[in-house]
Amino acid sequence: MNEFDRLQLLAQLSSEFCELNHGPDTRRHDFPAANYLAVPIGYQQNDLQEVTARELVVPICLDCAEALVGNDWTLLYCLECASSHWIYRPLAKHRYRHHILWLKGCPDCSYEFGGLYFNDLDAISTNPEFLTHHVNLCAS
Repeated sequence: MNEFDRLQLLAQLSSEFCELNHGPDTRRHDFPAANYLAVPIGYQQNDLQEVTARELVVPICLDCAEALVGNDWTLLYCLECASSHWIYRPLAKHRYRHHILWLKGCPDCSYEFGGLYFNDLDAISTNPEFLTHHVNLCAS
């Protein structure tokens, strides 16, 4: 993402609302966005070269941002229909160690499961990349 796109997104942040699921009987307008989750979507061509086909940018509220960097919640996010579901790790039937699991198709949008992608935070040194944090790094 170039600097112009980044600045344009940050300028629009005050009019955005969180795109993630907050449970039943909630309205999106009750959760103003405080940040963006910016994720490059692509593939690894070989050991040295990664190809980013596009960047997924999702407005998120402060509560969701805190949940993403904490150790109690895992987010399931469908790349096809942009639906999201939270899993509370202490009560989950399975052990989840990833903060975000990216689904290629989900029961809401498809009858065929297309794959599962995840961010392994142990393999990379940073938490999920937030756009406002990235701008602060570029400024320093």
